Amino acid sequence: MIKEEKKRENGVSRLDSMPINTIIGNDIVFKGDIYGESVIRIDGRVEGNISLKQGIILGDKAFVEGNMESDYIILFGHIRGNVKSKEIVLKSTGTVQGDIVTDALEIEMGSRYNGNLKISRIEEVEGGDYEPKPVEIVPLKQYEDE
Repeated sequence: MIKEEKKRENGVSRLDSMPINTIIGNDIVFKGDIYGESVIRIDGRVEGNISLKQGIILGDKAFVEGNMESDYIILFGHIRGNVKSKEIVLKSTGTVQGDIVTDALEIEMGSRYNGNLKISRIEEVEGGDYEPKPVEIVPLKQYEDE
């Protein structure tokens, strides 16, 4: 498998380069489920499940009560529900109260998370034929006073 497919620059998600097709403003309260293919940015409140193929960006004032599923998710805001994604970035202002299932997770200092975490694709580490060797513990030499 080509490793370069997996590599990305630190702190940069694929979602950063995708166009945002839908925005829910900070003064909007949406009750119901949201489904689609494109990228959405939520700055308001959503009471329902969100499932978008390409991506979800939760703004820092946003609040979601429901589950979220997408290929790429960036969380500046707050969610009370489960999150499932190929790649999740939890920013310093973000909070998650629920379980996370992902292939890749980046958590910034200051963010809050309470739930179970499952990394769904763990690849074998290079050099997987490594066998641990016994270690001999040798006491430090005592230095004598002159």
